[in-house]
Amino acid sequence: MTDTDHSSPAPTPESATPASALATAQAGAGRKRLGGAAMAVILLVLLALVLGGALFYQNRQYRALRADLQEQHRQSVQIVQETRDQAGQALAQVQAQAARLKELSDALDTTAGQVQELDQALRMMTDSGSDLLLLNDIDHLVTIAQQQLSLGGNVANAIISLEAAQAQLARANRPGLAALQQSINGDLDRLRAVATIDLPALTARIDRLSDLVGSAPLLIPDAAGQATAPAPTQTPAARARDAAPAPVEPAPEGWRAVAADAWQWTRDAAGMVSQDLRALFDVRRVDDAAALLMSPDQALRFREVLKQRAVTAQLALMMHQSRIWQAELDQLSKAIDQRYDMRAESSREALRIARELRDTAIEVKLPTVDNSLAAIAAARDAAAAQDEQDGAMPEDPAPDDPAPDTPSPDDSGQGDVAPTAPPPVAAPASAGTV
Repeated sequence: MTDTDHSSPAPTPESATPASALATAQAGAGRKRLGGAAMAVILLVLLALVLGGALFYQNRQYRALRADLQEQHRQSVQIVQETRDQAGQALAQVQAQAARLKELSDALDTTAGQVQELDQALRMMTDSGSDLLLLNDIDHLVTIAQQQLSLGGNVANAIISLEAAQAQLARANRPGLAALQQSINGDLDRLRAVATIDLPALTARIDRLSDLVGSAPLLIPDAAGQATAPAPTQTPAARARDAAPAPVEPAPEGWRAVAADAWQWTRDAAGMVSQDLRALFDVRRVDDAAALLMSPDQALRFREVLKQRAVTAQLALMMHQSRIWQAELDQLSKAIDQRYDMRAESSREALRIARELRDTAIEVKLPTVDNSLAAIAAARDAAAAQDEQDGAMPEDPAPDDPAPDTPSPDDSGQGDVAPTAPPPVAAPASAGTV
């Protein structure tokens, strides 16, 4: 049996070309599929990395936020605890203060009761007890009135003190002090009839005088008096010429107009020259030649000296020193009259005020309260004598007293017996009891 070769014949070059091309195409298709799969795998890996990074970042943010929230919660708890502690301390302080206030209220109520009792006891003592306490109060008020009159010359305060003493005597209603009340009433009437001095008005006028001597113009102008220097005076003819209405004349023409203009210019020039010449020379009558030789510094010191004199006059007014008052104002009047320019209204006002103040009497004879003081001394002596007599008066023993209760001669209290009591009275009584 012969084997038959069924294999295909060897391919020819023409038949081999399509097969290789097909294999190449299949290989290219496989490589493309492999490249697409690799790209997909890479994309999936990248997507997984992005998702993993996002999850990691979100987890990290969550942990940070959680830690922040936990820290805030811890701080809130701590703040709440501190607030609770402070509230507890405040509550304790409030309770302690409330207890302290209650104690103070109780102490105040107790003190108020004691003061009321003392006031009642003092009132009872003043109204129905000894007159010495009332006399001490009246003496204190009258002494205050005497001091107000002698030291400051204040009549109003003295009247107030005497009125308080008078009201206290009226409330006490003691018939034995009627003479004292009459003396106080007489002193009050004399004080009310005194003509007082208006100190505020005189002080205001002195202040005005001090301001005027500091600003009024002197005969020689200085820096302080330039602001109030008088305006240059005009002659009566010039004032009449300025006040008279100008007549209405027809306007000249031609050479007449030229001549009128020349004449008017000549008059104006002559008026200006005469005014300048009058400003260069000032003819005034001055009694003190030294007034025109003062420098600006001397003028300033002169004004300060006058202000010091005004202050001295004011002190003399407060102390009721009439001689110093008149001497200072006399010097002020003379200085203003000699050194100040009397053409200025401020200088004339200063001179008028200085002379009026100089003629004002500031020394007023004030009455005293010696009558009231003498009446108080007499009433105190009478009250002391009455108390001594009441304390020294012995009590008469009862006729049915037993013998053992009768005091002995040594304990009979003869030291307290008034000197006017006769000594033989006690001797028979003691002898009869033995």
